[in-house]
Amino acid sequence: MPLIPIQTLDDPRLVVFRDVKATRHSKWKGRFIAEGARLVKRLLSTDYVLESMLLTEGRVEEFAPWLRPDVPTFVMPQTLTAELVGYNFHCGAMACALRKPNPSLDDIMARGGERMTFVVCPDVNDPENIGTLIRLGAAFGIDAMLLGPACADPFSRRVLRVSMGNALTLPIVCSRDLSTDLQRLKSEWQVQLAATVVENDDPTDDDNVVRMPTSGLPDVSVRATELAEPLRQSGRPARLALLFGNEANGLGPEWLELCDRRLTIPMRAADSLNVAIAAGIFLHHFTTAALDVPPSARSVSIP
Repeated sequence: MPLIPIQTLDDPRLVVFRDVKATRHSKWKGRFIAEGARLVKRLLSTDYVLESMLLTEGRVEEFAPWLRPDVPTFVMPQTLTAELVGYNFHCGAMACALRKPNPSLDDIMARGGERMTFVVCPDVNDPENIGTLIRLGAAFGIDAMLLGPACADPFSRRVLRVSMGNALTLPIVCSRDLSTDLQRLKSEWQVQLAATVVENDDPTDDDNVVRMPTSGLPDVSVRATELAEPLRQSGRPARLALLFGNEANGLGPEWLELCDRRLTIPMRAADSLNVAIAAGIFLHHFTTAALDVPPSARSVSIP
């Protein structure tokens, strides 16, 4: 299909690109928006179905080798495009594509081998953190990422941009029932679940206090990190899933109880790390440095 010059904002074919910064309709209509020259080119190199593209006049020559005859490509002046999308459109390229069906655990495990690594986020809702986690997962070669319903949309415009398009190729399971899916990983495929917790010695902070039942005695309050292994001493089983908590509150008690072990990064002065920074440290350790050990050798037994 030839290039389609556009000189008016009233063209109905442009509706998917209108005010993309303010709208989230693409998630519910099975579409997503890729923004930026590099990201659009990465999208064009995949097997995703593209509905249309939008280019500013200054980007046409650069994209000439990438254009597909079956994809309508609208071309607009820079000033008009900025008015359409709702912000100063310096990147000059945008594309609308159809989402693929959500991969299932069965599909992912059928393609996996004996050694597998997963990243699990029950409720990380910051788009930039999810985007960075996806990019880290791809960089360290994880097998899949599992996201709970409260997580940011992995195909939102901001997440795709921060992930540098790695959401297009990394298997991502957007789970409707994350607890059930994690229990299946444990029981059906022998995946060990490891909770990442904050080493926090602040006596005024109750966020990491866990109530531990003791036989015949009142429950005992302990800090989550009292049960945690320092990362540098931690080996890994063949199949490992690392759980990362919410930016404000970490992992809730239901996720801690579901996990087989708890891991922490010892720190000197800071009381916590950004979840994406912490994930990079954990993934580097478990994909490059950690020794393989039987799952039971490092498990934390919680009465």
